[in-house]
Amino acid sequence: MKFLKRVLLMALALGLLSVPVQTAWAAKYKVGFCVMTLAFTWMQYSYRAILEEAKKYPEIELIVQDAQMSPERQVAICENFIAMGVDAIITDPLDVTTLIPTMEKAKEAGIAFVTFDRRAFGAPYLFHVGCDDVFGGRLAAEYIAAKLNGEGRIVYISGQVGSSPAINRDRGFKEQLAHYPKLKIVYEQSGQFLREEGLRVMEDAIVATGGKFDAVFCANDDSALGAIQAMKAAGIDLDKVIVVGCDGVPDALRAILAGELDASIQYPVAMASIAMRQLAEYLIYGKMPAVIDYDILPWLIVKANIETGDFYPEITK
Repeated sequence: MKFLKRVLLMALALGLLSVPVQTAWAAKYKVGFCVMTLAFTWMQYSYRAILEEAKKYPEIELIVQDAQMSPERQVAICENFIAMGVDAIITDPLDVTTLIPTMEKAKEAGIAFVTFDRRAFGAPYLFHVGCDDVFGGRLAAEYIAAKLNGEGRIVYISGQVGSSPAINRDRGFKEQLAHYPKLKIVYEQSGQFLREEGLRVMEDAIVATGGKFDAVFCANDDSALGAIQAMKAAGIDLDKVIVVGCDGVPDALRAILAGELDASIQYPVAMASIAMRQLAEYLIYGKMPAVIDYDILPWLIVKANIETGDFYPEITK
């Protein structure tokens, strides 16, 4: 049985199939988990966190499907969960509006709908566990301002268009930059939270600016790592450019230790496991979380606090 579960979980991680993940006991509650994508490194860790948390509750059967970055596919998956008569649905909405009618249908059907990470603005979710992305954007702006003494040229690679993290990080970053009139965004384009897009956008930015910039802010670590790759290929001295990402994924932390990435704004994977735990406790014990709309504060990750082992301690071994 354990071997079979390992095989099924591996296949799910590789996106090869979509099957229920459940314990050997008879599950009382069915929960549909729609993964927005496994293309983002951060989402891979969140996916694992939800599976690990769900395994602690033998009463829960978790049915997993991958939206593959398609809002329309996410709607279809969640509509199918409703038709199946699941007890609850958990997901991170790909954008801020598309899923709302489906969430309303779930509510009418008496199905609990929980979101984590991303928001659907004004949606009728049972509860939401997220991160204060506006604060994260402000942290990034303050870090860059401090490093450049309030004056310089910034390349800004924004996030996935229409997603709440991209919208809110953008808001926080630009609101904070407004306090520093000598800090200018000289090139801005979406990297869609993808490494290959970050590389492509950075290549365009290098051409457009003639390589004249002092800092690069990327709305996630994958696009930051792509941007670093483009700068290295162009012969740009990374010691002379401040590069900041968001998420705090292991590859980014390794890049910080290597001196290629200056900082990352930590984006807590804990929100995924918290959301799954609170949903399980709601279904099994009828316990509602004390806070319906809960945001975890991110913090700044630099070389000094990586070396303490506070983040993925295996990296510093």
